[in-house]
Amino acid sequence: MKHIFLFLIISLFLHLDLSATIRTVSNNPDNLAQYNTIQSAVNASSSGDTILVHGSPTRYAAFTITDKRLTIIGPGWAPLQDFMAYRATVDGMSIIGVNCRHTEIQGMDFFLPVSINTSHPDSLRFFRNRFQTAFYLGNAGTYRGYVFQGNWFDLGWMSVGAGITLANFLFQNNIFYGNTSNGNFYGFTNCQNVLFDHNLWYGPAGTGTAACFGNASKNLLFTNNIFVHRNAATNVTLSVFNNNITFGAGVNNPWDAAYGNSNGGGNIENQDPMMADQSQVNAGTANPLLNFTIASGPANNSGSDGKDMGLLFDATGSLNWANSRLSRIPFVFSMNLATPTVVPGGTLQVQVEARSSN
Repeated sequence: MKHIFLFLIISLFLHLDLSATIRTVSNNPDNLAQYNTIQSAVNASSSGDTILVHGSPTRYAAFTITDKRLTIIGPGWAPLQDFMAYRATVDGMSIIGVNCRHTEIQGMDFFLPVSINTSHPDSLRFFRNRFQTAFYLGNAGTYRGYVFQGNWFDLGWMSVGAGITLANFLFQNNIFYGNTSNGNFYGFTNCQNVLFDHNLWYGPAGTGTAACFGNASKNLLFTNNIFVHRNAATNVTLSVFNNNITFGAGVNNPWDAAYGNSNGGGNIENQDPMMADQSQVNAGTANPLLNFTIASGPANNSGSDGKDMGLLFDATGSLNWANSRLSRIPFVFSMNLATPTVVPGGTLQVQVEARSSN
């Protein structure tokens, strides 16, 4: 049975680069894979390879990628399978070396820190992960071309060290669930083309107004975001706001010149965005599976792109928060044995249902 399941998993991922190697990892003895640690799979891999990490009730040990361009894929932060529906939770990750550029991490759950501190690579991509912890950028220099989409920052935060410049960063379609002490971002002092687009900032204090940024942050662009009980003015200057909405944020007009920022137009001050589960968002309920869609009200179709402010729910493509709970690949949802008992030489009939999460 385990061999059948492994075959099905590998078959689903054949749309990946066929010239590369696909490796599987599981630390759950009930689930067959080629490796039982992520690090051992990383060590065996070459640039361009893909590592599929099974969900598990046991956290994975931390791992380090050194000078390899890899794609590492977990099941997502809220798997849907009707069997073995576990996250792939890991005790940290380090990415080292310029040859790691274009590495992609998706569908993982980081319990302990992520670090990119030495000989940092450019153009890293983080899709549909959960960050319960710090994300450290620590080596002086310029970090370029990072993309964060569909992630759940669950009290997680990004800390940028001294002497670092951030260039061409995109944070899109993420939930930033508040870190009340330092905000979700710290050290965004030297920025060039850093865009926060279609994100939701809220919680956890309910009626609190914690800052989004923990210290002096400059030259940022905010478009189409929703801020509920989160203050985007504190520690933010020389930044441009377009088509954002605030609600009970303490400072409800962070785009005002009085705070050293610019109003690019289309911003809405202190109005209820009217998400479907707005009352729970107002209360700071820590649940990324709430219904954040907007059917009417001031945030409806009021983005600079004609879409709703806040999280994206595009009918086509990958930018749909309803799919962000899962990694961007097909998965086995259910598997049933039509013939649980088979005589020697008989035929085993297996019914498999697969689903897409794009």
